[in-house]
Amino acid sequence: MGRRDGVRSGTAGGCLFNGCLAVLVLLLVCIIGLWVWAATADDRAEGEARTDLQSAAENRQEKLVGAAADGVLDDSEIARIFPRGKPAQGLVRIERHGPDVTVTAELLGVGPGVFLTSETLVTGCFTFTVTPEARGHRGSEVIIRELAVGNEPQSACTTTGVPSPSVSPSL
Repeated sequence: MGRRDGVRSGTAGGCLFNGCLAVLVLLLVCIIGLWVWAATADDRAEGEARTDLQSAAENRQEKLVGAAADGVLDDSEIARIFPRGKPAQGLVRIERHGPDVTVTAELLGVGPGVFLTSETLVTGCFTFTVTPEARGHRGSEVIIRELAVGNEPQSACTTTGVPSPSVSPSL
């Protein structure tokens, strides 16, 4: 076969020009890239689950605005908006202060699985302060406040000492 002029076989230049060293370097770069991708897979999956959790909270906000549009927001409407979704508790408590209603709920965010797991789950505790629409005033308003997201949102949802609502969400 054709041998390149000026390069003897068995020398470092011969191995470099014949492709052995280039293949080894390329293989090393691929292995390092795969290792970095695998090491950051958990963070990417959790990030997508947190994005889903934020989307779920905004979706509930829109539903609360619609439910309060008639000027009344009763417990059964709230319970339908916040169903239980394991491992999240769903509706935790309802507080009423005049026309305003504060709803505390634990929501669930779902992200892609990592390696052998089927999905990544993130729970978060949120309060939704609802000001129903009053006659002659602007539409109803819902303000979201995030109490906790991650490993221990249950404690943030239950440590405030306010009694749970009398209406439990039905599945």
